[in-house]
Amino acid sequence: MSLKFPPRFKADAESHSLHLRQRLGLNARVACPAKLATGVHGILLAAAGALSDEIVDALVDEFPDHLKVRQHLKWVASDTTEFSAIVAIVNGYRMILYNGNNSPARQESDIMHELAHILCEHRGDCLQLNADISLRVHNACHEQEAKWLGAALQIPEKGIFDHVRAGRTSEEIAEIYGASLQMVNFRRNTLAIDRRISYLR
Repeated sequence: MSLKFPPRFKADAESHSLHLRQRLGLNARVACPAKLATGVHGILLAAAGALSDEIVDALVDEFPDHLKVRQHLKWVASDTTEFSAIVAIVNGYRMILYNGNNSPARQESDIMHELAHILCEHRGDCLQLNADISLRVHNACHEQEAKWLGAALQIPEKGIFDHVRAGRTSEEIAEIYGASLQMVNFRRNTLAIDRRISYLR
């Protein structure tokens, strides 16, 4: 059963994406790197596998199960983990920890997803790290909202519409936005880009 978005959520997601680019002097047809996007919002960014002992200690303080957190951070440092990213509060500062072992395109998607959690004010949530263990509550509605907004932040509707209308392939669009082909196709399909363009011809 699919979950419903709040009223105007999708329209507001597109507005967030365009406003973010406007603040950075970018238009909808170019990439907005996740590192720039998080910087605009004053959010620290770090590859979790390269955390210092001081940050690990501060991060552990945010969670009741210290051993579990340390285990996860150890797994993140390996190239076999399925960890993607997580929002944490470290010494009062918001931080997104991401898996630096993932591909650059995957990192962009992961970071934008976590930024979306912050913009949606999803307090107390994080990604479930694997099927058995999560550090905080997993909320399906929040995950759906973060997935949509994160994708919009990475690939605005206006931008992908213009690129497809200009005849660019999904592979070319993925290269432009530093995104995965899967992300481009997700946006292209869920926004019905090709059908809408066909109506204009």
